Amino acid sequence: MKAVKAKRPNKKLTQLLKLDIKEIATGITSEKLSAIFFDATKLKCQPEPLYRLDSAGHRYYYRFNGEEPEFYTSVTTMIRNTMPTSPHLIQWLIDKGGDNGKDEAEERAHYGTFLHIQCGSLLINGTYDLDKLQGLLQVYLTANNIPTDRIKWADELKKDVLAFAQFMIDTNCKPLAIEICLWHPIDGYAGAIDIVCEMDLIEKGFFGEKYLSGVNKGQPKESKQVRRIRAIIDIKSGRKSFYESAEIQLCAYKEMWNIHFPEFPVDKFMNFSPKEWRTTPSYNLKDQTDSRNAQKLPHLVALAKIEDSKRQNSFTLVSGIVDLVKGLAGNIEELTFIELIKKNK
Repeated sequence: MKAVKAKRPNKKLTQLLKLDIKEIATGITSEKLSAIFFDATKLKCQPEPLYRLDSAGHRYYYRFNGEEPEFYTSVTTMIRNTMPTSPHLIQWLIDKGGDNGKDEAEERAHYGTFLHIQCGSLLINGTYDLDKLQGLLQVYLTANNIPTDRIKWADELKKDVLAFAQFMIDTNCKPLAIEICLWHPIDGYAGAIDIVCEMDLIEKGFFGEKYLSGVNKGQPKESKQVRRIRAIIDIKSGRKSFYESAEIQLCAYKEMWNIHFPEFPVDKFMNFSPKEWRTTPSYNLKDQTDSRNAQKLPHLVALAKIEDSKRQNSFTLVSGIVDLVKGLAGNIEELTFIELIKKNK
């Protein structure tokens, strides 16, 4: 596997995001993961620590079973490697001009990451100072080598934060966990869930109410009721629609959550995204719980296992002093990822 030199995270950003990242070999970083928020009063025990390994564009998760690391494929990597690229995304890249589109897509991914952080802050604290957003954004842009003129994102981000605040108000949303990292012990994937929360859900149906007069007197009458539910919310920063992959991603998250917290299963899983608005904060909220595309998940899991078995999950470590008399054998060491992690534990 070819090594790509990893960028070291900016110290201020590391503190801002509460990251615990270290470079264990050239181009390979390991990060200990922990939830940004976890309601221990309701959920009791948090799962054991999970780690994330980034190498040459591939992302893996692992945890320790005794002294031995066990690996899990990233949910997003699994979906990307086993599903065809959305035709809408392909057309968008063509319209943007190939490489220019890829650069813009990467920038929008950074925009989404920053938005996630701010929404998480609002969820945890119940308040958010919009006047400080620009300063936080400047730190993020500098840390990720993003052009400084993208500070213009600030106004858009403020409106997106308000859209999320409106969602919280409308649903009386209370977080149970934010950015919690879980794994599936059987299917072999792992990932970070944006938000698990308790929220109000307005449902239409026949709940015992009847018409009191008129031609339908005595007949069942459709009405609304508010039901308190547990839900997984995945935040997307796009303005239009949600890709098919988002439905499968949420299903995978639901499977992991219900395995780790069987006493607190989620009732729904949904996608959130802010809308364009002028005077009243607005948003998209799509219930993906009954998605037919989610039925593809077990098949993608099987494909991912085949693809991963074909990948050479090892690393050539080059180090030490080159001595032309002694030869180069002492400068080259071939390690599996498991050996590399144990070496740096």
